[in-house]
Amino acid sequence: MKILEVVEASGGGVGRHVRGLCQDLILHGQQLTVAYSARRADEPFNQFLVDQQNEIRFVPLELGREISPREDARATFRLMHYIKQEGPFDIIHGHSAKGGAIARIAGRRFNIPTVYTPHGLIMSSPETSRPRAAIYTSIEYVLGQWATSRIIAVSEGEREFILELGLIPANRIVLIHNGLDDEYFSNFSEKNSREDLSRKPLTFGSIMRFDAAKGPGLLLEAFIRLSEALPQLPTRLVIAGDGELFAEIKRKVRTSGLDERILLLGWRADITRVLRDFDIFVVSSLREGGSYGTIEAMAAGLPIVSTEVFGTDETIARVPGNILVPVGDPDALANGMQRMATLSEPTSLRERLHRIGHSNRDYVFAHFKRSQTTRRTLEVYEQLCHDK
Repeated sequence: MKILEVVEASGGGVGRHVRGLCQDLILHGQQLTVAYSARRADEPFNQFLVDQQNEIRFVPLELGREISPREDARATFRLMHYIKQEGPFDIIHGHSAKGGAIARIAGRRFNIPTVYTPHGLIMSSPETSRPRAAIYTSIEYVLGQWATSRIIAVSEGEREFILELGLIPANRIVLIHNGLDDEYFSNFSEKNSREDLSRKPLTFGSIMRFDAAKGPGLLLEAFIRLSEALPQLPTRLVIAGDGELFAEIKRKVRTSGLDERILLLGWRADITRVLRDFDIFVVSSLREGGSYGTIEAMAAGLPIVSTEVFGTDETIARVPGNILVPVGDPDALANGMQRMATLSEPTSLRERLHRIGHSNRDYVFAHFKRSQTTRRTLEVYEQLCHDK
């Protein structure tokens, strides 16, 4: 098949999903073109462009996150021109809101079966105002009814939310979870579960894109409140990642009075090494489709405290010992972190955390393989081509 993947949010989890999917599709003998936002690409995605330049055709688009009628129209016409010149394509697959919108408009124009993966709808976030949510819902409804062959939801919660909004008929929604490649699981050896807290502070950690949806300020505030509640317990907070809110969070750390116990690593390529230094993984997100960070942390053998975003019902909620808290509430998140930090006496706490983490690893290994994600996505493509 000749496949066109379109992505605007080419960094973070969305970019990771597209990179992995494309690499697997090439191995399955598919012919790929990727249209992407050069402005939104992060370092891993830029490396992907270099590594795959002989296998995949890349088309840069001038796209930003916010709605811009002139800029978005220009990118849409550029994509349609490319399809006209280099097509026909058998399938178009758009990722995230902006990439999904221009992919579906172009697909409709040329009558090409078009798939859309939202990777977390903005309307699901409590930070989204009602007027803004109404605008996005209207756009998604029109595109869903008029120009979408299939929506792929990456979690059951996201699937139910799409149905609740009536964006598309139920028979055109497919649930396909995100997954990790087998090599990822081999990167982690057994952790030392008996190390005393007097030798190393209890480390709460997170890996995130520093934007509003991931709630970095919420995590910082929760850790400050945890430190006030448990002054006798040696703890620290380590966050890896970058983004538009990084400088703001860095300023807040300096004025928190806890700057010696809070470490912002910035962007890191060696994620497996970073995860090895954590005792507890924390997800502070306001919205997710299905968090890659969560399943990575579970595969790394870490217990998790997370907000109740989409995807948690199928992941950490299935393993006893993980803790879920309401979205957008720093007190609730701090309380969840405190509950995890006081599961047992300090001398045996790491051993207790290790047991939860080991169960997390076993669960993810059994249910979240990238090979399954790719196989099921390819089945969707093939069925649409057959139906056409």
